[in-house]
Amino acid sequence: MFFTCYLRGDDVTIRDDVMAVLKGEVPERIPWLIYANLLPRGFIERKLREMGLGLAIGCSVYRIIRHNVTIEERIEGDYLYRIYRTPIGSSYEKYRVGLKRGTGDSWRVEYLIKSDKDYDIVEFTIEDIEYEPYYDEFLIIERDLGEDGVVFAWGDYTPLMKIIIELMGFRKFAIEIYRNPERIKELMKLIDEKERELYGIIAESPAEIVKVGDNIDSMLVSPEHFKEYCVPYYNAYAGILHGKGKIVMSHMDGRLRVLKDLIAQTKLDVIEAFTPPPMGDLTITEAKMAWKGKIIWINFPESTFVYEDKRLMEFTKELLREIAPGDGFILGITEDPPPEHFWRAMMVITRTLYRYGRYPIRL
Repeated sequence: MFFTCYLRGDDVTIRDDVMAVLKGEVPERIPWLIYANLLPRGFIERKLREMGLGLAIGCSVYRIIRHNVTIEERIEGDYLYRIYRTPIGSSYEKYRVGLKRGTGDSWRVEYLIKSDKDYDIVEFTIEDIEYEPYYDEFLIIERDLGEDGVVFAWGDYTPLMKIIIELMGFRKFAIEIYRNPERIKELMKLIDEKERELYGIIAESPAEIVKVGDNIDSMLVSPEHFKEYCVPYYNAYAGILHGKGKIVMSHMDGRLRVLKDLIAQTKLDVIEAFTPPPMGDLTITEAKMAWKGKIIWINFPESTFVYEDKRLMEFTKELLREIAPGDGFILGITEDPPPEHFWRAMMVITRTLYRYGRYPIRL
């Protein structure tokens, strides 16, 4: 077996540096990662990876078995319909598909819960789920990736975010949490019971790193809701995973300023996809002060990809100055950058990090 290392004359690998940061140790260089599905393969990709760009790959370590629910799909034009059929009725969700690169594979445009009758159907589909360990695919992906990055296990959204993102959408949730709060809480309780089963299985998996949802943004989740409906669940799931030595992170890619002190109260080890200005509203310096003891996995703000080369290089250097000396930081691409600027911007950023990203940062 062979491993790809940085072209710098030593034998410290990308994985070595990532795991050093995640374990509170000193890396050779500040890790620079991209979700593997966001990196098209080809000549420039190879050049970027030779300069130290690593891959982050998410993988499920479980299967879902359904005993009394069947799922059917049909495509009509640019829309995919997914129908859940149960003994007590059916509900469907609708996706816009065929989207251009940079906008995601698909977008959910209609949700399973559209009216009161859909609650019973959705609750039936959740209760019907049985989780089964399935670690083979994870081990294959980890073997194939080697030292070129890290593989993490997918968990699931916390109950609140699952309801908002997957089951009814934010607009309906904003109405239902006031019109029908007890039903929302019943649904959250049911989701939580299933997720505790799920995280028990993930805890026994070979994965060292586990992601718990969640796409947190204070424009969708108020401090009051985050305190009541997010913090306790993060801590419960982290407790299950920490019991087996896992590193636990959550995807928080939105505006976090008003949530920063509550995020500090969670037992999460890593705040992943943290997006600083100009897209986020919380600076790296403020995050570093608020989240002492936590790892910050930064999403390089994708709006900066439109900057001309010199300005983008200076932005990258300023970002390094903010994280200096670099303890507890990973840099990455966790969202979709604008495709028309992708290769040029990635080359500028990667060259700058290759030149200035050795630990400790001296800029």
